[in-house]
This record gives sequence, structure tokens and C-alpha cells, in this order.
Amino acid sequence: LHAEHPHVTEDLLRQAYKNRKAHFIQFIRHILGIETLKSFPETVSEAFDRFIKDHSNLTTRQLDFLGLLKNFIIDRETVERKDLIKSPFTVIHPQGIRGVFSPAEVEDILQLTEELAA
Repeated sequence: LHAEHPHVTEDLLRQAYKNRKAHFIQFIRHILGIETLKSFPETVSEAFDRFIKDHSNLTTRQLDFLGLLKNFIIDRETVERKDLIKSPFTVIHPQGIRGVFSPAEVEDILQLTEELAA
């Protein structure tokens, strides 16, 4: 493939399939129909849906924060702990994540973000 199409790279495939974490072999399996390859937005959305399902006692404000965080990760494909206490998250609460979630919940959210945007 590389000899015939030298411009086809793993990075180009990641952009085309909107999946920055997939490996070359996963793209080949997907192209051959052996494996389904989800886009990064699909992966993020499904992970947040599972998180919300597993944390069924969330308030409206917490759900709003998680929705904002999901979109932030999809748009930027990265998030750091310090981002969660800055704009746009301070729109929901002046202290960002710390004003919306308990310390234990913050740790759960940080674990989720590390899995998605590390």
C-alpha cells in the first residue's frame, strides 16, 4: 500500500476516519470488513453515555457539565485536569468541576477523560 500510495499514512487514516487512537492494523481490519472502527466522537459519546448510566443519581447541573465536557473532548481531542477549572467549565460553576462534583466523582471523571483523551 505504501509503495503504490506513498501518501497514505497512519496519520492520514486517523484523520479520514476521525479516530486518533486507532492503529494501522485496525484500519486494515476495518477496510477489510473484519473489525468495526468507530470515530472518535462516537467513542467519546458512548463512553459518556455509559458513565451517565453508571452514575444514575446525577443532577441537572452535573449532566450539563458532563455534556460540556463531552463536547470539549470531541472538539479538542484532549483535556487536562487544569482545563476543568477554567472557561468554559466555569460557566456552570465558578469553581469549575470542583463546584459541581464531589472529590470521588471528580476522580471518576478524571479517569474517564484519561481513557478518552490521553
